[in-house]
Amino acid sequence: MLKFCVSAFAAIMAFAIVPAHAGLVYIGTYGGNDNVSGNNNGQNNDISDEIFAFNGDTTVEQLAKIDVCNPTSDQDCLPNGQKPSNGAVNASAFTLVNNGAAGSVDFDLTGTGYGLEYVVLKASNNFALFYWDMDPLVGSFLWQIAGFITNNGGQVPDLSHITFYGGEAVSDVPLPAAVWLMGAGLAGLGFSSRRKKAA
Repeated sequence: MLKFCVSAFAAIMAFAIVPAHAGLVYIGTYGGNDNVSGNNNGQNNDISDEIFAFNGDTTVEQLAKIDVCNPTSDQDCLPNGQKPSNGAVNASAFTLVNNGAAGSVDFDLTGTGYGLEYVVLKASNNFALFYWDMDPLVGSFLWQIAGFITNNGGQVPDLSHITFYGGEAVSDVPLPAAVWLMGAGLAGLGFSSRRKKAA
C-alpha cells in the first residue's frame, strides 16, 4: 500500500509541476492591421478588442514589433531584412527567423518585468492572433502563415510583420491547492497502513 501511495503521489506531482502546454494557441484571423488602439484599420475592432473578446484581458501592452523590410530601399531596414520597433521592451529581446511564410522566434524577457502573452502574424490584408500558454519569460516557437491567412487569390502570403503583446510578468505560478491536499491524503493513507502493520 505504501508503495502505491508513494507512486501515486509522485505521478500527481509530476503532472502538477509539468502541465500540458500547446505553445501558440490560435485565437482567430481578422481583417486589417493589429492596431494597438483606435479603430483606424477600417474595421470595427483593434487588437485590444480581439484580446478582450478572447478572455476579458484589458491589461495588454505591445511589447515589441518586427517588420519585414527591404534593405536596399528602406534606410531603417537592417541587413537581415527586418525593422525592429521597441514597445514596452527592447525589440532585441526577440529574435525572428523569417523564411517568408514560416520561421521561428526565440525570446528572453528576463529582467524586463514583462511576459509574453500574445503573438500576431500579419500578412496580406489580415492578421492571425495567437495566445502563448508556455513560460512567458523565456521560450521559442515555430510559426507559419499557412492555415491561418490567405491572400485574395487564395495563396499563402509572406509575413509582413510579427508583433508581441503581454503584460507585467508574474514571478511564480502557485500549484493548485488540491494537489497539496491530495498529496497529504495519500501520505496519510501510507502512514496509516504502516501503523496497522506494526500493531
